[in-house]
Amino acid sequence: MRKKNKVFEIGVMKTGTTSLGVAFQILGYKACSWHPKAAAKFSSTQNFNVLKPYINRFDAFDDGPWHDCRFEDIDEHYPESKFIILERDNEGWIRSMEQHQSPEYNVNKINPRYLRNRWVTDRDAYIQYLLNWKKEKYDRINEYFKDRPDDLLTFNITDGWSPLCSFLEKPIPDKPFPRKNVSRSRFGAGFLRNLSIPKF
Repeated sequence: MRKKNKVFEIGVMKTGTTSLGVAFQILGYKACSWHPKAAAKFSSTQNFNVLKPYINRFDAFDDGPWHDCRFEDIDEHYPESKFIILERDNEGWIRSMEQHQSPEYNVNKINPRYLRNRWVTDRDAYIQYLLNWKKEKYDRINEYFKDRPDDLLTFNITDGWSPLCSFLEKPIPDKPFPRKNVSRSRFGAGFLRNLSIPKF
């Protein structure tokens, strides 16, 4: 019997990770999304080994702490795994991050420990920091997998099932690609135009 490869989303939050997690379930994977207990253990130790008991129980992973640990450690400890990074335009991503993380908005009512005061105290610099961080992380992932194109998929969830199913060698389900955990905007159409996003 062919061994089932594990699949890890290793990008960043607010790019469609929850939708991807539901897609994994539809495709028949035993999937694990945001796991606060595992995240707390990893955050306090920064030791990849604390995640292994959780990883051993599931087949596919999205969100934290799975995309917060070193993907190189995942690759070393779970060879023959598949890896995914999700694309999202920077403007939409920054809007979603601010709505989600800013103490001023917190539209998803997350635990205050995960809010970031820099959205209020140092907004423009924090936006630039986030954009640089995202770009550097994706560049590092792409460089690492540059000679292993069959092991890394980069796609946008708006592309639907085709790229994901082709990558995972799964038949396309007879249902729409899921769209879950979309931030509940309180700002209206004008909010996007008011963002001061640095140009690169």
